Amino acid sequence: MADDEPLPEEPKLPLTVDSPIAWAEFLIDHEALRAFYKDRNIHCFDCCAAEAETFAEGAKVHEGGPYGGFDAQKLVDGLNELAKQHPVKEADLQPRSLLRRVADLLFAGPKK
Repeated sequence: MADDEPLPEEPKLPLTVDSPIAWAEFLIDHEALRAFYKDRNIHCFDCCAAEAETFAEGAKVHEGGPYGGFDAQKLVDGLNELAKQHPVKEADLQPRSLLRRVADLLFAGPKK
C-alpha cells in the first residue's frame, strides 16, 4: 500500500446496506450469525464473495437465484439488533488462510 493510499475502512456498527457483508462476521458472534442466516435461508457466512460484496449488491445478485432474494434493509436491521445481543467472541477473530478455509470445508466436524 502506498503512503498516499487511504487505509481500508474498519468494520463498524451500525451496518448499512452499503457495508461489506463480511463485516457481520467481525462484529457478531459466529454461532448466532450462522443461526440468523440459516433461519432466513441466506448463505453469506464465510462466502468469499461476501468479502467484497455489500448487502445491497448481494440482494441484487441473488434476487433470482436458487435461494431467492432478500430485502437488504430488513436484513441489516436484523443484523444490527443481533450484534447488540451477540457481539463477536474474541476466539472467532482468528485469521484463516485460504488453505485453512478449504480444510475446514473438507473436514468439517459433526453438524450441531
